[in-house]
Amino acid sequence: MNGDRGALTEPLAPGGERLGVLGRFIVYGLMGLCIECCFTSVMDLATGEGDLRLKGYSYLWMHPIWGATLLLAEVLMGWLKRLRLRRFTRAFIAMAASFTIEYVTGALLVVAVGRCPWDYSASPWNVHGLIRLDYAPLWFLCGLTCEPLTRFVRRIRIFAWEPEALEAASGPNRSGEETLSRTSR
Repeated sequence: MNGDRGALTEPLAPGGERLGVLGRFIVYGLMGLCIECCFTSVMDLATGEGDLRLKGYSYLWMHPIWGATLLLAEVLMGWLKRLRLRRFTRAFIAMAASFTIEYVTGALLVVAVGRCPWDYSASPWNVHGLIRLDYAPLWFLCGLTCEPLTRFVRRIRIFAWEPEALEAASGPNRSGEETLSRTSR
């Protein structure tokens, strides 16, 4: 079977399977890296440190931090929702949790590797160079978008190939390649 063409014609398992914890961790980490690159490019442009190339950046350390944080956010937001707290209250709590996580992970990186990749010491609103209190509106916005984001990621389904169906439905076609008949799908 031709590797590339065959993959497009193989049957998918009905309904597929939702991402597990590891899959969501990976997706959340990648989303966090993308968010940071967009944020840093716009902030650098706004402060005059960047230019119209909008060159953003992040740190590899941020993948596991974002991944674990958003997995925790799934649990926290579900718990807060069951308490019937209003959305703005939940976003405010998420903002406080974001500050706490940023501070704690920054401090842990200082202990583990000798420095934190981000350094907010130049800001008058910094706390030990690890967090910036003037970012509160941004963390609040993250808290507001957290629920729809995690709801979206939890709905992602991975479709599994059915090896039994492949063996039963495959047969040679006119060109001699193995393909699946359209009726077997």
